[in-house]
Amino acid sequence: MGNRCDTICDCATHCEDELDCDEYYTKIDGVTYCSRTTTISCSLSDDDQYIDRCLNKQYVCNGYNDCPRLFDDEYGCPFGGYTEQSCLKMNDHFWCPVEHRCLPKSVHCNHIQECFDGFDELNCDTKPCSSNEYQCLNGQCIDQQKRCNSKFDCYDKSDEIGCRNHSCPITHRRCHSGQCIPASSWCDYFNDCLDHSDEQNCNTSSTSQSSSNDCDYQTQFRCDNGQCISAEFRCLLTSDPRKICADRSNLNGCRNFSCPSNSVKCAGSFCVDSTLKCNERLDCPVLSDWADEQLCPFYCSDSRLCQCIDTTINCSGHSLLTIPGSIEDQILRMILKGNQLGLNLTLNMFNRLDRMHMIDLSDNQIKFILPGLFRKLWKLRILHLRKNLIETIESYTFTGLPNLGTLSLNGNHIRLIREHAFSGLASLKTLDLSNQHITSLQKNSFSGLRSLKNLDLSNNQINELPDGVFSGLSSVISIDLRGNKIKSVGSKAFQGMNALKQITFDEFHFCCLVRHVKQCYPEPNEFSSCEDLMSNTILRICIWCLGSIALIGNMFVILWRLRYKTINRVHSFLIINLALGDLLMGIYLLIIASVDSYYRGIYFIVDARWRHSSLCHFAGFLSTLSSEISVFFLIVITIDRLITITFPFRIYRLRSKDAKLIIISLWLVAIIISGLPLIPVEYFDNFYGRSGVCLALHITHERPNGWEYSVFVFLVLNLISFTLICGSYLWMFIVARKTQKAAKSNGRRFVTTETKVQNRMARRMMFIVMTDFCCWMPIIGLGIVSLFGVRIPPQIFAWIAVFILPLNAAVNPTLYTLSGLPLRRSSSNGFSNHIYSTRKPGSPNYHQSLSSHGKHIGSCSNKDTKFSSNSTRTSNNGEQFGGYCKNRRHFTDHNHQNSMVKSPLLQLPLTSLIGDQQSNKNNNEFEQDENDDTSYL
Repeated sequence: MGNRCDTICDCATHCEDELDCDEYYTKIDGVTYCSRTTTISCSLSDDDQYIDRCLNKQYVCNGYNDCPRLFDDEYGCPFGGYTEQSCLKMNDHFWCPVEHRCLPKSVHCNHIQECFDGFDELNCDTKPCSSNEYQCLNGQCIDQQKRCNSKFDCYDKSDEIGCRNHSCPITHRRCHSGQCIPASSWCDYFNDCLDHSDEQNCNTSSTSQSSSNDCDYQTQFRCDNGQCISAEFRCLLTSDPRKICADRSNLNGCRNFSCPSNSVKCAGSFCVDSTLKCNERLDCPVLSDWADEQLCPFYCSDSRLCQCIDTTINCSGHSLLTIPGSIEDQILRMILKGNQLGLNLTLNMFNRLDRMHMIDLSDNQIKFILPGLFRKLWKLRILHLRKNLIETIESYTFTGLPNLGTLSLNGNHIRLIREHAFSGLASLKTLDLSNQHITSLQKNSFSGLRSLKNLDLSNNQINELPDGVFSGLSSVISIDLRGNKIKSVGSKAFQGMNALKQITFDEFHFCCLVRHVKQCYPEPNEFSSCEDLMSNTILRICIWCLGSIALIGNMFVILWRLRYKTINRVHSFLIINLALGDLLMGIYLLIIASVDSYYRGIYFIVDARWRHSSLCHFAGFLSTLSSEISVFFLIVITIDRLITITFPFRIYRLRSKDAKLIIISLWLVAIIISGLPLIPVEYFDNFYGRSGVCLALHITHERPNGWEYSVFVFLVLNLISFTLICGSYLWMFIVARKTQKAAKSNGRRFVTTETKVQNRMARRMMFIVMTDFCCWMPIIGLGIVSLFGVRIPPQIFAWIAVFILPLNAAVNPTLYTLSGLPLRRSSSNGFSNHIYSTRKPGSPNYHQSLSSHGKHIGSCSNKDTKFSSNSTRTSNNGEQFGGYCKNRRHFTDHNHQNSMVKSPLLQLPLTSLIGDQQSNKNNNEFEQDENDDTSYL
């Protein structure tokens, strides 16, 4: 009914809707004037002055915007909460008494009637106009040349009234209503006169446009009225109406027309030029899709601070104390975040928003939600209350929201949730209570949420989940409990949650309480299960065995070498320190095995406490210290062996004092490397407690704090060490092979026995290298591939940690000590007896027998008279034999002085090649007995 008598013809044939409208508007000289007492004038466009609308009083403040451009008819209406008293209290508003509206003072005395009876334009100061200006009836001044130009320059249109006696310029023609228009605009198909007289009685010969017979059909389009336009404007509406057909016939038959790139296609119709998009005017046909105004900002309320797009009004960040009024009925989503509504919150504030489907009240300084505040919002689907100051949610706070599906309270200061706080939210599916200060949950806090699917309680301060805390949440699929300080969980806390498919904790062990849930995070680490620290029986047995072997074996090595002091002190000192380092690995393994036994069946309850305990950190420190100190000592022992075998007489041997200095330094370096992660800094956060067995190995694809340090220690450092040890033993083996070949070529008679010694040495070297390879290369290899993002099955880590890492600690006692004990004397004595006992001193063949084996008995030449005390043997009758000359470096015979082959092994003393258990107790520390030399190889 608002279209009746509004000056716009809506009935297509005879404009029946505009008959008998004298009460609402009058026409003088083609100019329409709205009645000051019964209507107000609202312009429909800024650039089209011919189109305005006289709106009847009954359609003002009726809740519908009948002036679609500025919505002047719905601004400051009573249902927006405005009263005369509240309006007068605002210094920047005034009151319209007839229609009871509160308008801003900016529209007072602006020469435009906003109030009925022109109340806003009364008692205004009117300034006189200058001589070259024309004064409108409303007091407005305009340029004199704009008088009677068939365009409204006065807001009240008075500049186009009484123009019959106005003289027109020589280049213009007069309309029947008296206005003047350019002569070129006469009969040009466009109505320029207000009474349209310029287009009456026109014929082809008198028009300024070409006739239809003159159109160039290749470049032009002929309109239905005979007008010719450029073909590029076929099916295109432009901002310049004179470029298209005056009768708009170029816009017909355009359903399948393809629009140019700089235009918008109206559904099933013509194209609209991009300059007309978002101009607050519907240029597409009414029955189309309004494509030219879709997703365009516009005003849909009485507040010019709020912009609207589609069905959403956005009033964000304007410090509003109240909700804007006069919101269009079509608006379904309201964004009010970043205001101050919490400072003026009343129980009836949201009563007028019953059409809303979504309301965002985030960051509004809301401290308390009154129960029943949202009782009228029965259509609401989504409610955001993020980043406010809410501390308590009272019982029945959200009543009246039967269709609410999403409630977000993220980032408040909530500490307490009362029983039945969410009662009435029968349709709620997502509840976000993350980032609060919640410390505990009451038993019936979530009662009534029978449709809830997703519950987010992350980043709170919850320390306890009692039995029944989630009662009634039978439909919940996902719960997020990360970022809490949960210490106690009732055995029936999750009872009845049969639909639960995913739950997230900070610690794995809580997953043991919800074993029916398919996805529980975090996933169990590679060492733990819900029952035991060592989840595999084989691992559990082997960790005890390997730990005991490492402990007992290395303890035996230390005690044995401390007791038998005839052994070379330097080499023995190295072996003792190696055993001490390996002993620490045995202690580590037994600590882990003991913890597994102690917490058998209940480990998941104490998992977090154990991994953050001092004992776990100490165990991790021991494992790293043992691993690295063993690596360092093996390097020193290997280098010492390499020098001894390769350069037996040319290199100055390691002194006891130097050895002690090196060992002390290596212990300090290893302690520093192992102890740095114990420093309480963020980079090493719980470095040794990242797994249940307190290992710092980096053999996973994850990148926790401190992973670079772990890579350096266990991958880079150990890889370099293994390469050095492996290369050294390979070189020693090559030297031994060269010695054997040299002996064969010299015709030595004891080559067969020496070959056996060489083969035994080769096997021993290979065993040493292979144990180092099996201990370090699997860890190094897995660490390298994991750095490239390869996901390695967690089960592999546990087997490596139990079997591979402590391998050297268990095998080293055998490699470096037990294999050289006197228990092996029986086999070596056979060879000794063959040489020394088959011919007794004094027998005829005594010297010949020894000489036949390539040995010499007797004295050196005069030049080489000094014998090595360690290399001299005494027979049963007290004679000396088997010596070597210090200065000449070769063996001699009483009957001849044949120089021996100068191969490193052949240059060793006789005892270095065949061994002896009866060394003099005063031997020099640089000489070796059988045990020492045997263990060297």
